[in-house]
Amino acid sequence: MLFSGDGCRLTTRGVTVRILLVEDDEDLRTEIREYLQRRGHEVTACGSLREAQLVAHRLAASGAFADVVVCDVNLPDGNGAEFYASMADQFPACHWVLMSGAHDVDRIEALQAGSRRPRCTVVEKPMSLRTLNSVLSRT
Repeated sequence: MLFSGDGCRLTTRGVTVRILLVEDDEDLRTEIREYLQRRGHEVTACGSLREAQLVAHRLAASGAFADVVVCDVNLPDGNGAEFYASMADQFPACHWVLMSGAHDVDRIEALQAGSRRPRCTVVEKPMSLRTLNSVLSRT
């Protein structure tokens, strides 16, 4: 079993990882969701930031928040990096993966600098699903 530095279970053989996926592109969201589900993960997929916020609050209230949040940065109704900044402190055991173009990397790293927020990994889009799986496997 692999754990991140903060004790969050990320990848294991035979153990389900709870993933909250936020991606507005329906085809890409479906592709990522199905890929992760084929690997045995439990995926809750959202098409907007508003939907993700509602789901996050519902999961938190039930005591079953995601182990990992995979979130697009540029969403039509908001910014995934701001979602990370506003929610990460509430879920310190959760690992965050932000999918973005290269132009967002500095801004996202600035959000982490000097904060106590859980670590966040930035994956540049476009990305292969193997790249995403690799990020989930090594963190």
